[in-house]
Amino acid sequence: MSKITIFKIGLAGGIYKLLTIIFVVLVAQTHIVFFRRMVMMTMQDLGAFGFNPNTFSGVFSGCLWGFVAGFIQFGAIALIFNVLSTKNVVTTTCAKWFRSSKQ
Repeated sequence: MSKITIFKIGLAGGIYKLLTIIFVVLVAQTHIVFFRRMVMMTMQDLGAFGFNPNTFSGVFSGCLWGFVAGFIQFGAIALIFNVLSTKNVVTTTCAKWFRSSKQ
């Protein structure tokens, strides 16, 4: 099995987060009470970075920082996966710790 590319997984995570924010902005414009909690959670997460679903600059800022956050988060997950999937000292040591003594 080939290693997954950290950049590609990070890019996919950034795009996922970007599309999620665009969906939240579209939902916020409908003013449906059912989706108010989702909009408020996104405002709580990205409000410090300038996210505001009612202004263009707020939406752009939220999408930009959401993409960056998704890229970093998913890239870190891919990095950890690559480290754990390779045969090196760390994984062999962990395998010894968690291996059953009965074989």
